Amino acid sequence: MARPSAPRPLIAVTTSEVRAGTAVTPTRHGEPPQLEMALGLKYLLALEAAGAVPVVVPPLQVDCLDALLDRVSGVCLSGGPDLDPQAYGARRHSRTGPTESRLDVFELALAQAADARRLPILAVCRGMQLLNVARGGTLHQHLPDIVGERIVHRQSEAGERPTHWVTIDAASRLSQILDRRRAKVNSFHHQAVATLGAGLTVTSRASDGTVESVEAVDRDFVVGVQWHAECLVDRFGQARLFAAFVEAAGRFDEAAARFAYVA
Repeated sequence: MARPSAPRPLIAVTTSEVRAGTAVTPTRHGEPPQLEMALGLKYLLALEAAGAVPVVVPPLQVDCLDALLDRVSGVCLSGGPDLDPQAYGARRHSRTGPTESRLDVFELALAQAADARRLPILAVCRGMQLLNVARGGTLHQHLPDIVGERIVHRQSEAGERPTHWVTIDAASRLSQILDRRRAKVNSFHHQAVATLGAGLTVTSRASDGTVESVEAVDRDFVVGVQWHAECLVDRFGQARLFAAFVEAAGRFDEAAARFAYVA
């Protein structure tokens, strides 16, 4: 957790779901239907509880990135729809879902710019896949084609219910954070990491071989998990993942302050 005396780090959180206003029941006396961005509140609550001030970021023009990243101490890449396979040079699979090119362009640029600045990054579900692509990796577009269906990776149960186990590399940062070698997680995806992006290493897998988490070997904190950890903060120490991310954001702030003082 962030120290009480330290300023709460500002964390940019992407909003990866675009939906039509007609897709939800309108509120009486509310606004007319229009294109909307949606983000589960649990990301924001988990980050706030860990000591951060989360700020929701819509898909902006790429030329806004420097102004945004000048002001934040970390980036959380949230879940959402499938990535357009054009982003990693692949043809579209028949089972690839709807994609949002505007989101892809902005979030890939955001991930790359934040990475270049050595900002702490926590990537969740689609966010982990996007992080992998941002570093030059590729994805399996329909996981059952690769690993079968012994494990249901797109569960019908609620997000608060973990449904399968992952085995974690004992030498990984993730294992140190969670203080365990195995964790039971939820699962809401049909795509997964295929070829690893540059500088990333696999830190956990499901028993069918699916990559369940990655981290960067060349950064202080760049961690991706395939499960929705924000829904599991009351289970298996998952809140520690958000705490470690916020602590890394605090270290980034301290380092920036020291550099500014010396300069």
